[in-house]
Amino acid sequence: MTSFVIDYELLSQTRAFTGVDESDFEALLAHLKAKIKQYQRDEMIFCAGQRSHRFGIVLVGSVHVEGSDAQGNISVMGAFHAGEMFGEAYAVLGNVPLLTNVVAAEPSEVLLLDVRQLTTHVCAVCTGLDRLTTNLLQSIAEKNVMLSRRIQDAAPKSIRGKLLAYLNTRTQMEGSREFDIPFNRQQLADYLGVDRSALSAVISSLARQGVIKVHRSHFEML
Repeated sequence: MTSFVIDYELLSQTRAFTGVDESDFEALLAHLKAKIKQYQRDEMIFCAGQRSHRFGIVLVGSVHVEGSDAQGNISVMGAFHAGEMFGEAYAVLGNVPLLTNVVAAEPSEVLLLDVRQLTTHVCAVCTGLDRLTTNLLQSIAEKNVMLSRRIQDAAPKSIRGKLLAYLNTRTQMEGSREFDIPFNRQQLADYLGVDRSALSAVISSLARQGVIKVHRSHFEML
């Protein structure tokens, strides 16, 4: 049995546990060697070069995936918020070192699960394991699509082109011309691989031209 209590209603709304029956919940967590860890802002969850069989689900707060170049400059590669999974692809591979760091973007609580237990079927939890395995495969596939989107967003040569490509992608994903992005200015600049000051100038220019409305991380395509 698990030594902690997690609200079933909370975890059942996450991608990993979607469709898992409540009667399988506690035994499944125990089988996956679940543990909860709390992290302070900027505290490392996974380190680049590390090999891990565990993947995480954000319960509270948010985490960032960060890369660094040879000069030590940090770039935000992705952000995960409450209910979202991270690290599952590396966990499934197991012997491949992480290329990036995963750090807490704010005080956060993370559920860590051992992916190796997915291949160890126990009759008491086999239905839940099958459901969880399917959910993980879908998550990995979706993140591959997200990677394709990022490549597409970064394809234009100009900062204006990169920004508009990114905002167009967000419009498609949200199904609305008005949305919040998960980055501040520096993080957005890192994501697009451009200079922050130059990006801010482009955003201001687009706003003056009536192409967008913007307030901090809230955008509207006009």
